[in-house]
Amino acid sequence: MTPEHLEKMREFSGSSGHSLQDLVNQFTRGHTTNHRPYYEHLARLDVTKRGMDVDEWVDIVINEGFKALPAYKEQPTSDEIGQNPLGHIILPSDVITQDGNYMYLTKQNLILVKTANYFDGSSIAKFISRIIFDHLNSRWEKNYARQMQAEKSNDWLKIRS
Repeated sequence: MTPEHLEKMREFSGSSGHSLQDLVNQFTRGHTTNHRPYYEHLARLDVTKRGMDVDEWVDIVINEGFKALPAYKEQPTSDEIGQNPLGHIILPSDVITQDGNYMYLTKQNLILVKTANYFDGSSIAKFISRIIFDHLNSRWEKNYARQMQAEKSNDWLKIRS
């Protein structure tokens, strides 16, 4: 994440009581939920193009990851893959690394995150960084800045004429 995003996350973390790791988990779950139809489509496409049984595919993705899957019997086309929801996010050069411990996701969300990351083609760190970047850029002012302002002042409660 950028130094600016890390500062915002630390500020919100301190006010909300959520750890930075909790926020990353929330952002990732939110992104997966918001783009669930697209990522479900990619998972189904991958199963089909590899000619695999769904249960076998899920077991391998969960336990071993995409590298352990057999080769495609038919390569997915870019038209079949469609538009990556994070494709427009280009991380700035001042991105910094922040260590995380665990990501707590349901089985379905874990499969969808792994699928999304596979089709994204980047490292998991860059993929999650782009989720954070997108989340904070699109939601900070609307969702978080007001809460942060209310931590410093009670003006939000004053009657306006």
